[in-house]
Amino acid sequence: MKILAISDVVDPVLYGTNISSYAADIEAIISCGDLPFEYLEYVLTFSGAPLYYVLGNHDPAEERKSPAGCIPLDGRVVRAGNLTLAGLSGSLSYSGGPNQYAERAMRRRCRALSRKVTLGSLWGGERPDIFVTHAPPLGLGDAEDPAHRGFEAFLPLIDRHNPALWLHGHVHLYGPDVQERRVKSRGATQVVNVCGHKALETPGEAVAGTGTRHTSGLQAR
Repeated sequence: MKILAISDVVDPVLYGTNISSYAADIEAIISCGDLPFEYLEYVLTFSGAPLYYVLGNHDPAEERKSPAGCIPLDGRVVRAGNLTLAGLSGSLSYSGGPNQYAERAMRRRCRALSRKVTLGSLWGGERPDIFVTHAPPLGLGDAEDPAHRGFEAFLPLIDRHNPALWLHGHVHLYGPDVQERRVKSRGATQVVNVCGHKALETPGEAVAGTGTRHTSGLQAR
């Protein structure tokens, strides 16, 4: 399954006449936030693939507005083709704007999501292959300034549920060592900053109803 992950930066290659050919083999699109909703709707329409999203700290609160036709992931566990996704919106609180959370508040949200994952797996559901957030986990691709520091609360989610991928945005990437800073790891989980866009793929197919993980080969490329 081929995935296009996007975040934070409107990429000209996806916002123009080339998108139909560029995204021709893409089966799902994942947005990690801070993108104009009209951009998400455009990518959704011209790629022909479903688009799943979380919100960033520059997005409006979800109760005020949402991108038409796109599937929200915040606080949810969602099946996407042969993959299972889970998501959490927002960044660490630094200015009091929408979609900003204190560490303690995000810890509560992580526990609630973790319970959904655990209960779902007890009923035969798949554990998430990919966790989708706007902010990074603490120490895994974050920055030192208060606005771009990661959440410590995300680390237990990685350790407990061992997703193949953790996708985030929020931290813009510049300079010659972008690729080195784009991908981090914790255990068997790749933590990938998808700022701009990043192509991902898994060679495996789901094993229906078995609860068996099928994405050990899921990787950034």
